[in-house]
Amino acid sequence: PQFLSTTVWAYATADYYHQALLADCSRVISDSLARDPSRWSEEVRSQLHQWQLWLSLERGADGQQHLLSESQRKLCCDAMQGTEVTISRLQRSVAAALAAVQHGFEEEHLEPRTGYSLDLALPSSRVAVEVDGPSHFLLPDGRGVRKPNGPTLLKRRLLRAAGWRVISVPFYEWDGFATANGQQTYLERAVAPLLG
Repeated sequence: PQFLSTTVWAYATADYYHQALLADCSRVISDSLARDPSRWSEEVRSQLHQWQLWLSLERGADGQQHLLSESQRKLCCDAMQGTEVTISRLQRSVAAALAAVQHGFEEEHLEPRTGYSLDLALPSSRVAVEVDGPSHFLLPDGRGVRKPNGPTLLKRRLLRAAGWRVISVPFYEWDGFATANGQQTYLERAVAPLLG
């Protein structure tokens, strides 16, 4: 199960559609889930859920043919929604500064369609603020540029495909502000254009 889930998840992360491979994987995964879903851990089912989201939200008609049954998709979605969330000091700092700028953002909002937990969300406007710590990035390249890693890029893409406008607050930008005023100005400039 782990190898299969990692394979299809990697295709989703890379946004690479391979008809024959995905058809075979989908069939094997579906048959295995039907026989014994307990062989598929929560983490593995969460990866399968992200793969299914990619197929349904980003791949259109091509992706529909590889969807698991409704009950299997629910099993995978439930695993994703059951993922335990830890709130970092960085996120608490951003949340406090955001509260001073714009009221109404919810912390760790569970987005029902995708199953993702959004760091900070204003559901009525479908605006999400994702606080991206070091684990969300690859190591800096030769020029010192940090690029988001695969899971982070996939989450952003899937949330956008589900109708969310996503603002990223990278740790290295946030840590560059010496004052609360600087942090609030940064957030105000990021959020205001989306709330128009």
